[in-house]
Parts: sequence; C-alpha cells; structure tokens
Amino acid sequence: MNETTTTGRVTLRDLLVWTRGSRLRLLGALICALAAAGLGLAQPMIVSRTIDTATAGQPVMPLLLLLTVVFVAQATTQALSTYRLDQAGETIVMRLRVALTDQLLRLRMAVFDRQRLGDLISRATTDTTLLRDVLAQDVVNGVVSALVVVGGLAMMLWLDPVLAAVVLAVVVVSGAVVGVVLKGIRRETVAAQEATGALAAEMERVLSAIRTVRVSRAEARESRALGDRADVIRRHNVRAARLTAVVSPAIEFGVQGSLVLVIVVGLYRVAAGDIAIGDLVAFLLYVNYLAVPMSSLFDIGPAIQTGIAAMQRLQEVVDLPTEEDSARPRPDAQAFVSVGSGLALRDVRFRYTDREILTGVSFQVPRHGFTAVAGPSGAGKTTIFNLLARFYDPADGVIAFDGKDAHSDHTLEEWRTRIGLVEQSSPLMYGTLRDNISYAAPDADEERLHAVIEMTGLTDLVRRLPDGLDTMVGEHGSTLSGGEQQRVAIARSLVARPEILLLDEPTSHLDAVNEQLLTRTLRRISTEHTLLVIAHRFSTLRAADRIIVLADGKVAACGSYEEVRDHLPPVPADLGQGCA
Repeated sequence: MNETTTTGRVTLRDLLVWTRGSRLRLLGALICALAAAGLGLAQPMIVSRTIDTATAGQPVMPLLLLLTVVFVAQATTQALSTYRLDQAGETIVMRLRVALTDQLLRLRMAVFDRQRLGDLISRATTDTTLLRDVLAQDVVNGVVSALVVVGGLAMMLWLDPVLAAVVLAVVVVSGAVVGVVLKGIRRETVAAQEATGALAAEMERVLSAIRTVRVSRAEARESRALGDRADVIRRHNVRAARLTAVVSPAIEFGVQGSLVLVIVVGLYRVAAGDIAIGDLVAFLLYVNYLAVPMSSLFDIGPAIQTGIAAMQRLQEVVDLPTEEDSARPRPDAQAFVSVGSGLALRDVRFRYTDREILTGVSFQVPRHGFTAVAGPSGAGKTTIFNLLARFYDPADGVIAFDGKDAHSDHTLEEWRTRIGLVEQSSPLMYGTLRDNISYAAPDADEERLHAVIEMTGLTDLVRRLPDGLDTMVGEHGSTLSGGEQQRVAIARSLVARPEILLLDEPTSHLDAVNEQLLTRTLRRISTEHTLLVIAHRFSTLRAADRIIVLADGKVAACGSYEEVRDHLPPVPADLGQGCA
C-alpha cells in the first residue's frame, strides 16, 4: 500500500487471532473430526480381524455388523464436523468484514487521498473470504490430517515396522519436494491478490465515471486496460499453478509409490511368513486410508500461504491510521481563542506533503450571518473547509467556536455535531430521497423533514416524484438533476440542525431562477446558523454580508463586497437569458 505502515511479516499465529469467538465451534468440529478419524482408523483392524476369522472358518456376521456401525458413525460425525466448520467460518468472515468495514470508515482522510477505493473494498471482501477458508477449513483439516497420519503410521508400525519404514521413506522424499516450492507459491499468491485489488480499483474508477467513458468513446481503451490488469492476475496465478503442479506429482508419488512398494514388499514378507495375509490387507487399507489426509497435509502448505498473504493485506488496513475521537488539550490554545461568539481562526497553518497551503490564516465569522470565501484556485479555500470539518488537523494555529477550541475542548464527534458540510460534488447515496435527506439525522420527524424541504426549494420535486420522499434516486442520485442534487445535499445538512454550515460553491449547478431561490434560502439560513460559503459567482458574492478573500495561503482582504472588490479574482459573468 502507498500509506506507510509498520506491518511486519504475518505468521500463522496472527491468523489464529481471528478465530477468537469461534473457538468453541472450531473445537467441537475438531472433536467430531477426530472422532471420525478414529473410527476410520479402526476399520482396517476390523477388516483384518474379519479376514482372520473367516480364514479360521468362524462366523463373521458380528464383525461385519460392527464394521457397518463404525462406518455409519464415521459418516455422521464427519458430516457434523463439516457443518460446524462452515458455521464457524461464516462467523469468522462476518467478524472480519465488520472489523475491516469499521476500520475503513474511521481512516484518516489523508489515507483516502492515497489509497485506491477498489483495492480497499477488495481487501474487505475477497481477502476475508480467502482467510475464512484457511481458518475454518484448512487449519482444522490440517490438524486432523496430521493426527490421522500419525495414528495411521503408528498402526502401521505396530503391524509391520519394515513396511512402515518403506512408507515413511517415500513420504519424506515427496514432502521435501513440496516444501521447496511453498515459498514460491506464497510469492505468486501475494502478487495475484495485489493484482486483484488493483483490478477492483480500476473497475471502480471506470464504472463510477461510466458516462464520461461513454461520451469519450473510451470503452475499447478501458476494456483493453482492464484486460491487461486481468492478464497480470492470470500470469501470477499460472506461475503459482506451475509450482502447485510440482506438488501434485509429489503427492501422487508419495501415495501411489507407497501403495506399490507395500504390495511388492508385503507379498514377499507374506511368502516368507513374516506377516499374515490379514495384516497385509489391513496395512494396505491404512495406506489407502491415509492417502487423503496425506494429500491434505501437502495441500495445506499452499493454502496457508494464501491465507497468510490475505492476512498480510488485511493487517495493512488494520495498521492504517484512524481518526482519534478524544479531545487533545493544548496549553497554548486559550491564548489564541477569541472570547467573542462565532467562528474564529487564528494563525492557522497547513501543508500537504509536497507544498504549503496555508501560511497563517486569521479571520472571524459572526455567530449568525452569511460569509463568503473567495480567492483564486489553490488559495486554500477548500483546505480551510477540510480543517473546519476536522478531516485534517492544522500544523499550527487555533480553530475555535464560541470561545472553545475545536481540538482541545471538543471530541471529534462533539465538534462534528456542530458542523454541516455541503460539498461541491453533492454526493448522494443509493436509496430513497428520504434516506438521503435524513441521513445525518435518521430520527428526524416529518415536520422537520418538510421544513428543510421547503427551505431548500424541494417541495415541487417531492410532489412531482411518483413516490414522493420514498422515490429511489439511483446510484449517486443519477435520477436527479445537478441542481436538485445540490439542494438535497443542503437539506441533508440542515436537517441535523448544525450551528456552522459550510457550503462549497452551492450555486455551481443552478440556473438563474433556482440560484435566486437558493440565495434567498441562504439568507434565511444565515439568521439561524454561522454560514460560510465558498463562492465564485458574482451574485453569490454580492449576496454575502461579508467576504473573506484568500491569496497565497493568507487573508488578502476582508469586508463587504465594495470593500474587497479590488482583491477579488476575475469571476465569470452570470449567464443571461436569450437564444442564439
């Protein structure tokens, strides 16, 4: 990831941390699986006894009945184990996704400036699923398989140490081959998962701007670019498959080679009178029975490597810095805080990693009133809004409201209850109009909703929509016009009754009629709120009680329109009426 983290190499222990809360289910599944394994290990011995009994001419029906009961009991306990594993797995992945989602929602804004959203989403979906499979399936199956193999080898040693030594020799050789390729499998698996996250990020970029893609006739170009991303994933997975292909013959060699050697050596020892035919059959059954758990042990390596790779990507997200909600006392803050009411900035400085944006901004906004912020592009207008919303913290200086410091006298949540923000892009969410307007205050009653609807000029829209407030607005509010989206965003901020309302160029998508309506609305809002508006349009600037002009990261002028007009940057003329 681009954001610097302190994430070290993830180990199996780090994987097992996420099993907390599901360990009883996993333990139950393990007990059932071990019981099934024990019943399976008993079957070859029952078969051996049955052969010896039949050879001696004695009745074998009781032994056959016992074999049937053991087989049914094994199948039942194995089914119960599988169900418990799936149940635990779903609980683990749910807990993982909840934790990752909560982490993503609390990351500092600087992280989102650097990370690809699609990749972050991929980590919370695809990678958690991979980790679930490892924790709830592969680890338990690996433990059971290891115990079955140990138990089976113990039974083999008891039946015939010579044949057991033959099997062990073949298994050790094939296991050594598998161990060599595991490191390469992990490397390619990590690369494939990273490439998958990159593909998800690119798809999010393209699909979120699909209208621009279409009108730019860029479908073929974007399709080729996405295809190239998919090909990177394919190449990494093919290289991993090539390494895994080495594992399969090694497993085949271990299983089939053991079986062939046991038959050859075993028949020779039967002929020499060193082992009974019933014991040889039991030994062969053990070799055949251990084939599956031995294969699982060989497969568990690549599977755990995949899980560790997924855990590495998840841990990187967990280690990203999040916002701190607690107040941070600063002994020097009170020296700057104004004793008056309203919003005050004192010598505020801020820089991004590569350049300084604010070099000492100071101004005061009255408790009630309409204040516009103007200035050329890059002067720091949006940065001030980001600092006021506490998306970022200033490098120096103080932000205060009604004499209380934004950082030392407020927690993050307390400060944001006083703030309403309407971005220039006016992002709406998929859902109904009601969902969007009441988003900041989901418990708002109908009276409050209709009051802000009337205040923002949305009454006609609500009447016109087929289901009124319960009409779906589409992805990102696509069924509404730009001006309607802007007014919905303003209504969304107002419904929470903020004391400070920040609007970033609210009239940018409005025609002349709606602009006049919104200007009147802003005047009305300013009688109840501290209203701060980033403005470029002449009409918005003229409507403001006071204008703060920024230039080169500082306040260049402050006052009425007539007082600051010489400091204002050139503004585009308002559109008039007419037809060419």
